[in-house]
Amino acid sequence: MGFNSALTDAGEFGLYQRLLCFVFLLTAIAYLSLSYWIQIFILMVPNHRCRDGDDPLTAATNGSKCGTGNFSANGSGNCPQGWEYDFSTLFPTAATENDWVCENAWRVYVVHTFYWVGSILGQLFFGCLTDRLGRKKTFCWVVLLSVLSNMGTIMAPDHMTFTAARFLTAFGISTISTTSFMIVMEYTGPRNRTIVLCTWAASWTSCAAMLPWIAYALNNWRWLLCIPFLPASILLFVSWWVPESASWLMTKGQVTKAAELLHRVAEVNGKNLSSQYFYDRLVSSTLESNGTKPEKKESFVQTSLGLVKYPNMRKKTFVLLISWMIIHLCYNGNSLQTSNLPFNTYVSFSVGAFLEIPVNMFCILSLDKFGRKWPDVICLYIGGVLGIISGCISQNAEHEIFAMAMLVRITFAAGTNITFQYTAELFPTEVRGRGLSLQRMFGAIGSCLAPTVVFLAEIDRLLPMLVLGCLSLIAGSLIIILPETTGHQLPHTLEEGEKFGAHENFCSIFSSKQKDETDDCSAKFGRDNLAADVPEGTQGVFILTAKETEAKL
Repeated sequence: MGFNSALTDAGEFGLYQRLLCFVFLLTAIAYLSLSYWIQIFILMVPNHRCRDGDDPLTAATNGSKCGTGNFSANGSGNCPQGWEYDFSTLFPTAATENDWVCENAWRVYVVHTFYWVGSILGQLFFGCLTDRLGRKKTFCWVVLLSVLSNMGTIMAPDHMTFTAARFLTAFGISTISTTSFMIVMEYTGPRNRTIVLCTWAASWTSCAAMLPWIAYALNNWRWLLCIPFLPASILLFVSWWVPESASWLMTKGQVTKAAELLHRVAEVNGKNLSSQYFYDRLVSSTLESNGTKPEKKESFVQTSLGLVKYPNMRKKTFVLLISWMIIHLCYNGNSLQTSNLPFNTYVSFSVGAFLEIPVNMFCILSLDKFGRKWPDVICLYIGGVLGIISGCISQNAEHEIFAMAMLVRITFAAGTNITFQYTAELFPTEVRGRGLSLQRMFGAIGSCLAPTVVFLAEIDRLLPMLVLGCLSLIAGSLIIILPETTGHQLPHTLEEGEKFGAHENFCSIFSSKQKDETDDCSAKFGRDNLAADVPEGTQGVFILTAKETEAKL
């Protein structure tokens, strides 16, 4: 029982955990959400025309988008006197201020691409740093880095500096959600972790829904970039109070510090238990679970390579990583494509964000009843079909295009949430943390490719939706290969992971009576605890820690 038994004594969701959840996590995810959506908003381009002469009215009504009227063979030209922008539909952005349009439109997509490259590298670097320095120290560093790089964005004098600043912003901010999520989850009991996940989803979608109107009120991209400074300041202020993960301290052998933190939790929760009490509990459980000499720990690379050591694990890992990369590409591509819709930008983003709220709640609360695989497949297939239909609609049918885009967003959001949980249940406990880190890297790669797909709008405004629809169908087809996890014991070791779903063929995937191949070796393992190293998005997955597993044996 070990740490989780001691946490139960301290209180699984008392005042201490509520403060962590509703103050710390809520603010951290608000900071993440604002930073993510601002990245999209500050690079939007409104309708524009080439300035022809000194009369803005003439330019706005008669001018061409990318030429003065002296067109070349391919219909393009240049605008020596610059462009006129329709700011009635969108505020002045970094793209309009620097005229990143027409032959310079690629600059916008370069910034987006480098933003996601920074996210990939940041997840890798700070993900490792979290295990070395701890959750709290890493969290403080990433907040500070992202704040400074945001300031650099505001003062950037040219495209290269602007791109570098956005790269560093993503490099730092990419792990804020993971570290804050882990700190709160590692202090919360299993029965209350759905509350943590609902808080995460509510904070993300609420900020996404409000941001368009904040941008509308400020009407300036530099002032908009200052908005995340508010939650960042709160995070830096409360960081002195936010604890290091006691679970992480246990893995480092720092039992005394872990006991002191649990005593602090108990004290705030109104329980009169001393540090010595928790120290004795933790030490005794450690001695019981480590009765034999511990096995030599494998390195990060060695453990990750275990995911492809066995053929069935290799197949599942490949399917999970590729499908997640495509799903992330579709979700982020659809978010970027919103700016290309023939509709009010502020309304489009707000409606899309509000629609994600019921989707998030449905995915969190209903998957145990409906399963993981088929809802995931159905959502991705529906999104794919709707995306293809959207790409074939006449560009004059503005309301139909908007409605289809919102429906596509719902299905992509649902597919994203379901796959979050599905992946965590398919990776064995032994490599679950590493597998999820690898998955998040592939997701960032998909996000990095999304601007390239959206850039196709320069050819045809609806072409990106057609491509995203086809990709969604591919992802749904890949998910069919995976076994269902609902009602099955979670695999613990790589060997158990290899057996899970190994005998499932194309006919049996439609059967709800699939035999659980892991029952003979994992029936003794419970599902009453969420591993301490499960990062962002692993919604409602209950597993045992290594020490609890040994105790059950």
